[in-house]
Amino acid sequence: MKKCLFCGRSAPEVKMTGEHVLRRELVNQVLWEAPKSRTEIVRGFVDGTPTETSREIPQSILDQTLKDVCGDCNNGWMNDLENRAERTLVPLLRGERAVVTSADAEILATWAAKTAMVRARVAADPYTVPEDHRRHIMNAKTPPANVTVWAATCEPHPSARTRHLQVEFQLSATPILETDETGETWVVGVDSEHSLGHVTTIVINHLVLFIAEADSEVLHTDFVTTLDPTSTATRLWPEPHQFHWPLTPVLTPDQIDEVGSLGQPIPTKNTR
Repeated sequence: MKKCLFCGRSAPEVKMTGEHVLRRELVNQVLWEAPKSRTEIVRGFVDGTPTETSREIPQSILDQTLKDVCGDCNNGWMNDLENRAERTLVPLLRGERAVVTSADAEILATWAAKTAMVRARVAADPYTVPEDHRRHIMNAKTPPANVTVWAATCEPHPSARTRHLQVEFQLSATPILETDETGETWVVGVDSEHSLGHVTTIVINHLVLFIAEADSEVLHTDFVTTLDPTSTATRLWPEPHQFHWPLTPVLTPDQIDEVGSLGQPIPTKNTR
């Protein structure tokens, strides 16, 4: 039976509802209409080997929905978060000059992390967001550990869109040994421990958000080391701080995609 991504409850205790990746109120901040659908290429890495699948999805994330969130979460803490975040989001989306306080940056980072968790569920399995991360953001109303969020200014985009990169990373590989009756030992297999994570890019008008999340500190550290766009973006989380909007330089779509695809794939090594 399907359970709510965040509280973990299921019917009949709660009613599952259709949750938009971006709620419909933000449609007024999107300046142009877009085609109804597009072909999404889902790229990832499994132990350093690139993987790629394709499928038809709505062109705009304003039209993407999933029924993995209960009504209590959707209409409760998530709605409260959306309302608080939109007070900061609106001037940023419009490209207006603004001072974003550290408190505003924290709310924006929490909203971005929550949105990336929902977006990750839209992507193909495996789901890369750990259960304890989802519980944390619901209860603490802040991003969990091993999540980093950056914001940057971009050229106005014709539609809200996301990019989602899934990564599976081998943390360790322990030989499985078997000993025969003579006492000789053989390697009969490998017991591997893997870490899952994702890098999600959210683009809406003048605003781009990069979210890096992993279920281990090792993979998250590699994400941050490889991805960190501090020369072109500001970090919202952890350690949110005040900044002036818009930021410089203004990123092009190609630059955004280069950052969001990690430029160079990091999960090509084993950490033993």
